[in-house]
Amino acid sequence: MKLLIFALCISIVSLNACTTLQKKTAQPMVHKQPVVQEPTQPRSERSLYLGAQTAMRNGQITLAIEFLEALVTQRNHEKESNLVDLTPILQLTDLLLKSNRPKDALKYLQAPVRLTKLSKDNSAEQKDLYLMYARSLAGVKEYNKALDSLIKLLNQHPAFMPARHLQITLYIHTKQFALAHVAINIAIQQQDTPRLRQFQADVFARQGKFQKAFNSLKKMHALNPKDDTAILLLSQLEIQQKHPDKAEKILRDFSKKNPSSLRVQHALARFLIQSKRPQEAIVIYKRMLLSLPESAEIQSALGLLYYQQQQFKEAAEHFHKARQTAPQNQSYRFYYASSLEALQKNKEARTLYQQINPQHALWKEAQLRLASMDFIAKKYTSSRQHIQNILKKDPTNSQAWVLLSTTYLAQDKFQQLLDKTQPAMYLKQIPARLQMNRAIAFEHFKHYEDVERTLKSLLDHNPEHADALNFLAYTYAEQGIKLDEAKNYIQRALTQKANDGYYLDTLAWIYYKNGEYHHAISTQQKALKIITDDATMHEHLGDMFWKQGEKEKAIQQWQSALSLQPDTPSALQLKIKHGLNDSP
Repeated sequence: MKLLIFALCISIVSLNACTTLQKKTAQPMVHKQPVVQEPTQPRSERSLYLGAQTAMRNGQITLAIEFLEALVTQRNHEKESNLVDLTPILQLTDLLLKSNRPKDALKYLQAPVRLTKLSKDNSAEQKDLYLMYARSLAGVKEYNKALDSLIKLLNQHPAFMPARHLQITLYIHTKQFALAHVAINIAIQQQDTPRLRQFQADVFARQGKFQKAFNSLKKMHALNPKDDTAILLLSQLEIQQKHPDKAEKILRDFSKKNPSSLRVQHALARFLIQSKRPQEAIVIYKRMLLSLPESAEIQSALGLLYYQQQQFKEAAEHFHKARQTAPQNQSYRFYYASSLEALQKNKEARTLYQQINPQHALWKEAQLRLASMDFIAKKYTSSRQHIQNILKKDPTNSQAWVLLSTTYLAQDKFQQLLDKTQPAMYLKQIPARLQMNRAIAFEHFKHYEDVERTLKSLLDHNPEHADALNFLAYTYAEQGIKLDEAKNYIQRALTQKANDGYYLDTLAWIYYKNGEYHHAISTQQKALKIITDDATMHEHLGDMFWKQGEKEKAIQQWQSALSLQPDTPSALQLKIKHGLNDSP
């Protein structure tokens, strides 16, 4: 049974949210006067520190790290280690961890930790130093060392909850659930908090003790009845226990008492969507809009629901409003364009698709949409340009390869189709449609061995691909070879599409090639009741009548085929004039 995994912030790489440092006020810096004035002096500690703070406020993490590294390095070059103010080291290592650089963080922490003795009199900064050291050890997967460091820290400061939280997180991560429970219980004895009960529920859930997890979450909720986190987790637990009705009731009951809890309403709407009740979800989101009319997220959620219901006008309206609130959001732009495209407002949709940032995840999909629009408009060169844009960035994009082959097929450029799609033959999984298109190209050149090889490769991965079964059967019938094998293939295809006229034409042609003219005629007549305007199928029936000795009926069918603008009218005219020779 799948275990409930709560969002407990147990990322071992950074462990940032679990152990956020207390904000520090910059301490006065002690400056040493240089003995000799150099031509170019290094920046002062104060300017480096202030530069780092400015960079952090502006979200320039890399620049902030550079300033702090320069500051810490400058201090390390002093004759006496300066541990009066640990703030720069703590800030630097915190940023390094957030940047997924725990090894670098350790480099700056080892000396301060060695020089700082643990005692009951440690300052807040000194405790944070040991906490940061444990985080960094965890970041390089030295979990045992990290836990040993935390145990030493907690022996001196048992009420230091950030350390306790990290200890519990590491026990959970290393699956030491018994020790996790011990740590949780010690912490609860000092101060029972919702966070600790959430940890407790997570451990119970991982152990498969779902009722105990449920009880822990109820205690978590009792400690803070207005907080919706426990409610969300309780509903998740009920869903995983296959109790959807109970999950829905938990969400609805809390939502009625706390209508301002948008997270619960959003969870309820998602639950309804997963339960295939989109109209009820729409009602929920519309209610949420009353509280947050400018919410782009809610507008987008409504847009997606309407789009899935093929209510494209309403979808476009909501995506338009989402874009008004968040005009730079690439996802809203893409889905607004999709809605407009569905409304056949291609000009506006095209403009929006073209504005999708090439770095965004939806850029490739936007290029595919542009390529498809050009394909439909028979602008094949432009369509291929969009496809090439995709393949330059993603040579394994199967949709792009399929569409590329289709553009060449639409123009009967069979050799270019084969040449341009040859690189796709090295994909781990070649798309079935691409293989079908290549088989059509090979068949055009009468390269039957290549047709057979391509289709059999397709059937190795998709053994019941009906069109491939039909194509391979027809290829054998055309050559008059492997007719028993061909009949087996087409019968497998017909089990999936019993009334497909083209499949019946293939079966009739196999009968014809095998000299079973009576079966061939009856099967072909059945096929022509389904598809009445195919010249080749009328020509086939004429051939069958001729071989059966019914020459007037044969000529009638050939004349019908001639009236349907066949690919080779001259060949039909010869048949009408001279009939068939004696060979099948």
